[in-house]
Amino acid sequence: MFKRFALLLTPMFASLLMALTVGGTLAASPNLIPNPSVETADSTGTKPVGWNQDKWGTNTSTFTYKTNAGYSGSKSLYINMTKRSSGDAKWYFTHVPVKPNQKYTYSEFYKSNVTTEIDAEYLSTSGKYSYAWLGSQAASATNWKSTTVSFTTPSEVNTLTVFHVINKVGWLQTDDFSLVEGDGTTPPPPATPPTVSITSPPTGATVANSQTINANANDSVGVAGVQFKVDGINVGAEDTSAPYSASWDTKTASNGNHTITAFARNISGLTATASEPVNVQNLTPPTVSFTLPIADATVSGISQAVSASASADTVGIQFKLDGNNLGTEDMAAPYNINWDTTTASNDSHTLSAVARNAAGLTATVTETVNVQNTVTPPPPSTTNLIPNSSLETAQDTSTPQGWLASKWGSNTSTFSYLTSGHTGNRSVKVETSSYSSGAVNWYYNGASVTAGKTYKYENWYQSNVDTEVDAEVVMSDGSIQYYWLGNALANTNWTKFSATFIVPTGAKSLTIYQLLAKKGYLISDDYYLSEYAPAQFNQGIVSLTFDDAWRSQYTNALPLLQKYNLPATFYLLTGEVNDPDYMTVAMMQALKDQGSEIASHTITHPHLPQLSVVQIDTELGNSQASLRQWFGPSVASGFATPYGEYDSTVLTEIKKYYRSHRGVEEGFNSKDNFDIYDIKVQNITSNTTPAQVQAWVGQAAANKTWLVLVYHEIGANIGGDIYHTNIADLDQELNALKQSGVAVETVEQALNEILAQL
Repeated sequence: MFKRFALLLTPMFASLLMALTVGGTLAASPNLIPNPSVETADSTGTKPVGWNQDKWGTNTSTFTYKTNAGYSGSKSLYINMTKRSSGDAKWYFTHVPVKPNQKYTYSEFYKSNVTTEIDAEYLSTSGKYSYAWLGSQAASATNWKSTTVSFTTPSEVNTLTVFHVINKVGWLQTDDFSLVEGDGTTPPPPATPPTVSITSPPTGATVANSQTINANANDSVGVAGVQFKVDGINVGAEDTSAPYSASWDTKTASNGNHTITAFARNISGLTATASEPVNVQNLTPPTVSFTLPIADATVSGISQAVSASASADTVGIQFKLDGNNLGTEDMAAPYNINWDTTTASNDSHTLSAVARNAAGLTATVTETVNVQNTVTPPPPSTTNLIPNSSLETAQDTSTPQGWLASKWGSNTSTFSYLTSGHTGNRSVKVETSSYSSGAVNWYYNGASVTAGKTYKYENWYQSNVDTEVDAEVVMSDGSIQYYWLGNALANTNWTKFSATFIVPTGAKSLTIYQLLAKKGYLISDDYYLSEYAPAQFNQGIVSLTFDDAWRSQYTNALPLLQKYNLPATFYLLTGEVNDPDYMTVAMMQALKDQGSEIASHTITHPHLPQLSVVQIDTELGNSQASLRQWFGPSVASGFATPYGEYDSTVLTEIKKYYRSHRGVEEGFNSKDNFDIYDIKVQNITSNTTPAQVQAWVGQAAANKTWLVLVYHEIGANIGGDIYHTNIADLDQELNALKQSGVAVETVEQALNEILAQL
């Protein structure tokens, strides 16, 4: 049943004349629906011009304007209803004027994995809405299915729109809509594609330098545009008005035969192409690019690989450092040298690769690298930077010396300076008796720190609720940055919180505090902050992890893992295997066959701390059970919390099913700072550069720590947020990782190795 406003069907619509035909879509001119193939997007790019979306009732529905999955063109409308207690969801076109007591015919193409229905919404001349059920549509999950329905409008109707609604858990995809006056039994003239021909250059012509490509295009309903291509690659943007032309820089192509194509598109979405061969003959220099090291990488050691790739006409490459030759010219591919970076200062340097062809033409590529060879430093200072860290020295009866109390938001809280402690005779307490918002905490005056250094923070606490530990960093320009260091889980016995933290570039001073942001109490004592050198494992280890089971991981990441023969750990959702954005079970099996580890990430990716214990148990236990049913009993020993969110209740449930837990708390795992149920990571986003990843890998290798990298979607601008990585960046990162020689292991393999050393 449908609902835009809560109305009931009236008897007058029970007698509505209706006919439902499944088969070819019939249409008559003119089509009353604006933008019927939904190819034209509005200014936001999130929906087509002239279209809207709506849902009512209690359900969870996601609307998507798909840009790569249309019936005739590239775009279509998609709804995914994942939960439902009541109501429905639908896309619909803007109301169009219609005649009263007139027969109309509506048609569309759709795909759906559940039964859906089509309804009409009428707006009368007096401004009242009414509704009519036009028919149920059978599921068709694999192939596009056409449907046509005829109906007669009521008297006093002014405008109408048509809903194709989904009112149960499932998905619905629609495209190519038509609303015409009449019974729709007489089909329109068949749609025909446009015609197109290339007018210049002539077929087989020899071209050089800048070449204009011209084409003629015609169509009975109108040409939307012509896209020119060379060897399948676009030349500029689509030309949307006659005369159709594009300027092609032939120097971007190799000398030899190439194919020019003119791709014409009409406003109905039909296309036609015309192609012809041409011969490019330019006297051009070679092309050259660095393959190693990555631009802006940090390099060290006596044998740093420097390599470049070049065009086939290259006969030699001379590598240079700051303009001076590095060795002699390499005259055979693959072009590479070994560079002793210890001969250069610890500083920024410019690498160059000068490629030469047989004609004597040259091309140069440059990049900046940072040399950072280890100079044995003095041992890090172990001086505690927190003043009055054990709180034993009093400023007055209510406050320890050098400490302050902070409260913000809407809550009722008290601060106490206690006469008992973890060690000694003093500690501090905050207690919140009522809470709406904000937080309370004790804190010390900021301590001076050195940017780029690693610091270790500890304090002892008692609390009957979960609390949070944050770092407040004052930058040299006076601005303040905040960093989450971790959750301190409730424990009424004295418990130590510990975290390591790399001070960001530009930092001046640092304050770390434990926040109480709910009703409860927190007692703390014995604070510690100092520079930190981690205890080392036998070797540095890197683990690649991918969250959520996005299909882009299978499509784009798996081939790169196979290319470099690297394993990974995939934390998989089990409840989305029928969603086209996620992996199927067969795709997951391909990950396992490649040598990667299968681990759990729940069924539906919920906010676990907001669920009941029974719901948490279901998400954790059933996810593991599904993975083991699909792939065998040896999988799914590891778990990653969605959003990195967990509390003491969630952690207790995790320990019932899983050997390990990985969240999103950032850091490196070291021999003296390791918790199998709080594995530290470095999160990869679209803002993370390959050079940054290479620097993390170098740090793990130098300090012999375990680095865990967390990826999400793999592709350009996927999902509209920062949680994706471009394919080219991942390729660079995996190439550099492979070249580094650092051990790359799954999470399970790394745990087996390091637990034996603890």
